[in-house]
Formats: sequence, structure tokens, C-alpha cells
Amino acid sequence: MKAAPAALLARFFSRLRGLSYSMRFALILSAVFSVASITAAGVSYTILSDELRTRLFEDAKLTAVSLANILQTSGPVDLEDQLRVQAARDHDTSTLTYFVAPGRPGVGTMKIAAPFEGPRRLIAGRDFTVAKGLTGKIEEVYYAYGIRQPAGWVIAARDSQWVTDSQEVLVQSVAWGLVVALLASIIVAVTLARRNATRIDRLNDVLQAASEGDLAKRYEAPTQAQDDISQVARGVNQMLERLEASVERLTQVSADIAHDLRAPLTRLRIRLEPHAGRTDLPEDARRDIGQAIEAIEGIASTFDAILKLAQLEGGAAPISLQRVDLVDIATSIHEMLAPVADDLGHQLDLSVPGGALVVLGDQELLTQALVNLVDNAFRHCPAPTKVTIAVARSGDDAVISVCDSGPGIPVGEREKVTRRFYRMDASRNRQGTGLGLSLVAAIARLHGAQLELSDNAPGLCAEIHLPLAPADPA
Repeated sequence: MKAAPAALLARFFSRLRGLSYSMRFALILSAVFSVASITAAGVSYTILSDELRTRLFEDAKLTAVSLANILQTSGPVDLEDQLRVQAARDHDTSTLTYFVAPGRPGVGTMKIAAPFEGPRRLIAGRDFTVAKGLTGKIEEVYYAYGIRQPAGWVIAARDSQWVTDSQEVLVQSVAWGLVVALLASIIVAVTLARRNATRIDRLNDVLQAASEGDLAKRYEAPTQAQDDISQVARGVNQMLERLEASVERLTQVSADIAHDLRAPLTRLRIRLEPHAGRTDLPEDARRDIGQAIEAIEGIASTFDAILKLAQLEGGAAPISLQRVDLVDIATSIHEMLAPVADDLGHQLDLSVPGGALVVLGDQELLTQALVNLVDNAFRHCPAPTKVTIAVARSGDDAVISVCDSGPGIPVGEREKVTRRFYRMDASRNRQGTGLGLSLVAAIARLHGAQLELSDNAPGLCAEIHLPLAPADPA
């Protein structure tokens, strides 16, 4: 069963919407060009047809005037004799003549039902009949001109073959020209559209990389190109260069501050530690010294996290991509942190497949990321909470996750918690730097992955998807 026109149109526009903007714009331009060309061809056809018909009327008029001059100078008898001779000798039907006088039979190559004056369009068989003996092709339409004189009517008619032939030539020429021009325009438009679409995709790749933290990627546009896309691309490159320089300066400032302040804090801690164990000091003094040492350790941990994050985001920390088994990492961390979980009143479980799940990554960084996720769950979940370390396969990816049954994170806060120093209101009274998830997110980006936070109902799941490594040829 054939599809209805409405369904075909709907399917066509659906496919059209699936094309890129550049491709749709190219097709629209080709359609506009086609409509404009067809309109111009129609106007030309009409003007040419009118001009040809006018010329045929002029030819018929000239013939009629010539016959009228003969009638006026030589009389009806001579004109009739000349027309009889012409009809007997000339079998051409392209030009027909006729003369009729009051009280006399009509003479010529045609017979008019009713004589007339001026131009008139005649239909063969209806308005006139052709004299016997003419063997030429009788056209359906003739363009005639009649002149009335005292001696009678002189009429000449010209067939429409010239108009028909000219119209056919015009239609064929325009059709072939339109087809060639349309194909050429479509080829050029589609080529330019694909070229622009490719360039826009490359520019989008640069912007996507920038949104993911890679500010070093640039759009390589021809130096001399002056089109709009190249100008926009150069503007994007300049913006990224300034942004990259600003981020580098900010990262360097953060690292310098953390490094310069960590040394005096370490010296202060070393000076305070001997006094924490002195028995000759009052209890409140030893307690204050112990709290000061703990505060110094927290500040030092914060500075260590800032330095590490600055190194990761600035590219100073080398990343060594090797074949790493996530199952081994998860198992080792579970064995190491299970006693800590018991001391805190939590339950730390492990879920791993039977075989290995190997990825290309930095084992030290991946271990640190997993430890940070588990530590984040321990610190932000009230005891007792169940925390599960899981490694699983999802298509061509290996997924490492840490899920808890704690209070979770609201949807509106999940993107914010990976920012530096961001802490939700409920976490401000707990120990922490606000950098744990930022470090995990930076490590994930270094591996071409992304930290994803989702609802565990109840609780939170933090997942990192890593591409599986190709099979070891050995």
C-alpha cells in the first residue's frame, strides 16, 4: 500500500531535520535557485511566445498589404488570377491567402467562413478550410490579418509552426540548462556545506575539550582565511589562550602559596610535638597543644591536596599509563580500609567479578581516587553506614564505583561538590578540605573519563567509567 502524501511529506521533513544546519541551508539555497530559475524560464517563455505571435501577425499583415496593393493597382481579376496560379504551383501551407469580393466566390489557398479586418487567431476546420490540392502539413492554429477594400477582403494567414518549434527549443534548452545548473549548484552547495560542517565539528571539539578542562587544544584555521568561521575560530583560539594563561597563573599561585606556607607549618608542628607529651605542663595546656597540632595537620593536609590538585590540573604530575587490574586495586583497598570502617562503625563491602578487568591507567592515581571516594563516604555518612566498593564491566568499559547508604547528595548539589573547597551546609562542621572529590574528578579527566554521581536510594553512588584495555598480545 502506497504511503499517503502527508506521510511522505512528514518523512521527508523528518529526514531534513536530521541533517546539519549547513546541509539544510545548502538544500534550501538549491531549492530557492530552482524556483527562481523556473520562474525566470516561465517569464521568458511567455515573453518569447508573445513576441513570436506578434511577428507572425506582422508577417501575415505584410502579405495581406502586398495583396491589397495588387488589388488596388491591378484590380480583382488580376489578383484572382495570381492567387489561382500561386495555389496551383505552391503546395506550401505555411502561408495561406484568400480574397473575396461581394458577389464573387472566394479565391486562394483557404476559404474563410466570415471575412474580417485586422489580426485574428484562426483554428483550422472551424474558422477556415484549406483548398484542395495542398499537400503540406496543416497546422491547427494560424495567425491571420485581414484588410478590407472597396473591391473586397484580402486575408493572409501564417501557421504557428515557428512558434511551436521555438517554444520546444526554448523548453528543452531551459530544461537542460536548469538541470545542469541545479546539479552544479547542489554539488557546490553540498561540498561547501560539508566543508563548513566539518570545520564547525572541529570547532565544537575544541570547545568541548575546553569545557572538560583541556585548554591546550586549538582550532587550526588557515592563516589567510577570512571567512566567518575562520574569524570565529581565531577569536576562540585567542580566548582559550588568555583563559589558559589565567588558569596557569592561578594554579601556580595556589601551588606557590601551598608550598610556601607548608614549610613553616611543618616547623611549627615539630616545635609543638615535644611539648604535647610533657608531664610538667597543665592538662589544659597539653590539650591546647594537641588541638593545635591536629589543626596544623589538617592545614598541612589541605595544602598537600592543593599541591596535588594543582599538579594534576597543570600537567606537572606525570601520568604513567600501564595495564592496571581494577579488581586488584579494589581488593587491596578493601583489605586496607575494612578495619578503619569497623573502627568508625561502618560496614565496607566488596563486589568484584571473578576475572580481571584491565584498563590503561596510572595505578597510583587510580588507587588515590578510590581511597578518596571511600574516605569521603566514611566522613560524610553517619554510623552505621554500608559502603560498597564495586568493579564491573559495562560494554567496552570497566566501571569502578563506591556506593553508600548514607544521606546522599541532592541533585542540585552534585555538580558543585566537585569544585574546589565547596562544602554543603551539612558538612561544614565535619573535618575535611573540600578537595577530595575535586581530586577524584581531576584524576578521572586525566584518564579520559568523568566522575559521575547518582542516587543510590538511599545514599550516593560515585562511578568512574574507564575503557577496557586491548587484549595483551603476549
